[in-house]
Amino acid sequence: MIDGLKLDKRLRSIVDLVDGDALADVGCDHGKVSIACLAEGRVKSVIACDISQKSLQKAVDLAKLFRVDGIQFRVGDGLSVIADGEVDCVVIAGMGGSEIMNILANMPKGVERLVLSPQKNIVELREFLSQSGYYIAKDIIVEESGKFYVVIKAETSKGRDCSLDRAQTLLGGVEQTDDFEKYMAHIQQKYDTLSRQSPSCRQCRLYEEMLALAKERERCSK
Repeated sequence: MIDGLKLDKRLRSIVDLVDGDALADVGCDHGKVSIACLAEGRVKSVIACDISQKSLQKAVDLAKLFRVDGIQFRVGDGLSVIADGEVDCVVIAGMGGSEIMNILANMPKGVERLVLSPQKNIVELREFLSQSGYYIAKDIIVEESGKFYVVIKAETSKGRDCSLDRAQTLLGGVEQTDDFEKYMAHIQQKYDTLSRQSPSCRQCRLYEEMLALAKERERCSK
């Protein structure tokens, strides 16, 4: 870790799942993930890219501040600035699941690991990864200041079964962490409110299914 580089719980969770030789940090913004991954030796090199020159400059300035070398900075849309064979790990965080899927549709050759933190369309992203032949190795809920984030690590299948059951599709991984329990309590509150207002709506039925699957998973784990 670098003294003075503050990572919140979500960013720390993302960095902890990164490994490989070369990382592409897509939509890097302030560059904290890029800097931490390189400084902690999780990868040997980093390409930090962002569609905004202004955002990318924040990453350039932060890397200079912490005297971290080995990061290339590129302005561009998604993975369009990454050539085949340049990286074996990709981080995309802070975007919607649909936007992430669009980026991953133009994947350069040689990428073996993905670390993703979608803001919405999470179920659709899980289904996309499964159908695209990615094995979801980690799928966790992170609570930060009352908000909940999903962090997913997906890898090329290498012969592993990439299919997801309904619980994995809706709830993610099987780890019953404190943050997951807080998340399900949050879902319970949303369900209680919605079931009084519009019990037959699609979202209400989805919450009900999530709660039932979580209870079944808990029962089976005992």
